[in-house]
Amino acid sequence: MPHPTSVAICIPTYNQAKYLPESVISACQQTYPHVEVWVSDDASTDETPTVMSQLRQKFPQIRYYRQPKNLGIAANNTWLLSQPNTPYIVRLDSDDILKPNYLEILVPLMEKYADAGYAHAAVEQIDEYGKKHGIRRLARNEEFWNGEKELKAAVSGFRMAANLCLFRAAALHELNVYQDRPEFVEDYDLIVRMADVGYGNIYSDQILGSYRVWTDTKAVRPKRKALELRGLIRIYEESLLPAFARRNWNPKPIQQQRCRLALIHAPYCFRPLFTSAERKELVDLLKALGDSPALRLRLVALHCGFRPFLEWRYSAEIKLKRTIKDCLISLKTLRTNPLN
Repeated sequence: MPHPTSVAICIPTYNQAKYLPESVISACQQTYPHVEVWVSDDASTDETPTVMSQLRQKFPQIRYYRQPKNLGIAANNTWLLSQPNTPYIVRLDSDDILKPNYLEILVPLMEKYADAGYAHAAVEQIDEYGKKHGIRRLARNEEFWNGEKELKAAVSGFRMAANLCLFRAAALHELNVYQDRPEFVEDYDLIVRMADVGYGNIYSDQILGSYRVWTDTKAVRPKRKALELRGLIRIYEESLLPAFARRNWNPKPIQQQRCRLALIHAPYCFRPLFTSAERKELVDLLKALGDSPALRLRLVALHCGFRPFLEWRYSAEIKLKRTIKDCLISLKTLRTNPLN
């Protein structure tokens, strides 16, 4: 039988030998006791096995497994998060880092709220060189949100500062983790499914991790645009719409958000890095996500060469929203910790 408060920190990895040691060490050096550290190597082709051999000599709590073939993000995570026999499980990407008190803060909160499926927190954002680029946090006052509140909020997007979570193992097992679920947006899909079956979530405004954001100089992320769009379509059609139907909620906000997302993603699908065949596939996916007269008009504008302007406009909107969000967070902080 597992210790009643034991935790497994699960680290999926693929070709990130450069960042893996810092991630693993942050898991092994938690101030919280009773921690297991699991690493699943998705058939990496870099020096990951050598790095892990060295780490295992130093930290006996590490359990390392190398997949015989590459499974992909969702399948590797599903296998990994299904292995521990602990009440709580952390998913930690192998380029991210936990603060030493991550578990010390979040585990008591999970034990405080029996209906919470997972807990998350504010994080500092770092780049591929480890340089800090500010703090990512939510403009959220409540420590606990129930499932229905999360479900409604999830229509407009993924409500976390970063996908660095402490999960209740029973909730993961009930939902079969990411099995047969979409790649790339698998965490967004999981929180929707958790909310649908009644699990709420906990948010701590303390900075408990470092989340790495890449500059993407090789344009890898745009090349994964089709994967992202397919994942979003599946979330709306297979998770959110059925959840709303079961509650007799009006699905109009979902359709409005789908149309909005299609408009947002459209300019990126016209970047020069895509071939004509790839672009045609992406346009079909945009229409499947949220077809509308506005989308068709935008596609015409993009065909006429207005992509730079539309991308600039969206970038300006994002910056404005971030500024407003930062102001709201600052006001919340002042209310919470007024000057004496």
